[in-house]
Amino acid sequence: MGPREEDNGMLLLAAVTLICATLAGVVEIGRPGPVMAARPEVATARPTAAAPPTVVASDVPVRVILPFTPNTTPSAR
Repeated sequence: MGPREEDNGMLLLAAVTLICATLAGVVEIGRPGPVMAARPEVATARPTAAAPPTVVASDVPVRVILPFTPNTTPSAR
């Protein structure tokens, strides 16, 4: 006697879910934990060094269209 034929799909889904969860857990255990960044030093009365320069990701200008107003009446295009 085994499980009824109607239950085979659910058993297969449960088995695949358990296998995938086990594999994901094993992979997650093997990874190093999150590394916290060093805390920036609190500003004191005697600054020891100048602030680092600001880094700009890109100098390419972008086009920004503001303000965005959604089209609430599609028939009035």
